Amino acid sequence: MIGGGNLSLQEIAGNPNLTFIYFVGFVLIGVLGIRFGVYALWNRRASQLPSQASIWTHLTGVGAAASLYGLVGVLQIITPEMPAIRRPILLAFVFLLALTMRLIARQGTPANDEADDEVTARQPAVAFSLVVVAVLVAELAGVKEGIVVGIAGIGAVVFAGYGFWHGRTQLSRSMVQGTMLDTLLRHLLPVLAFGAFVPAVELVTLVGIDRAIILHVQIVFVIMAATALMTANIKLRQNLARL
Repeated sequence: MIGGGNLSLQEIAGNPNLTFIYFVGFVLIGVLGIRFGVYALWNRRASQLPSQASIWTHLTGVGAAASLYGLVGVLQIITPEMPAIRRPILLAFVFLLALTMRLIARQGTPANDEADDEVTARQPAVAFSLVVVAVLVAELAGVKEGIVVGIAGIGAVVFAGYGFWHGRTQLSRSMVQGTMLDTLLRHLLPVLAFGAFVPAVELVTLVGIDRAIILHVQIVFVIMAATALMTANIKLRQNLARL
């Protein structure tokens, strides 16, 4: 069985095609993550709306997480000594995207409701961050693979559900339809979905599905997340040109 957290060249040496595809996928999402983070940072500096600063900050973190995920993935292929931290990095990527959905939805919240919304939103954010930390600690401590897969997979599903719930709320508001935030949200939702699918699909290994099959499915979602991130890059670049 192929290890889930530490994907190394030795572990997939029997399948050179899979090694090559994973390498391409990691490089793709890593490069696009760098570009996305840079554009988000530039948008934050150019934006004249203080209320949107936190959105751009979170998106910068999304880009940083994607680039780090790609870098760690490449290093894990090259060297078996690389710590198994790729899974919690991807979970952090999904977590930051989910928080961004909430921040975008808050832009349509009446001013007198923002204080209450901030209080109610802080609790799930803290809980989600603890899940990411728990997966990281479990990976580094060598906790049983099934436990780590379960926590990460369920966490990704919960994060995605949270983000999509807020995204749906935003898209249902007629006052924001057609705005920059509305179109940005529509570009980010596929990134959230494909990113969450990568750890979530591992849950089926708990019922005995061959790990090699899951690896083939996962890399498809990694590449789809990278492709969706590329279209979101275009939106950030277009918005920056208008600022």
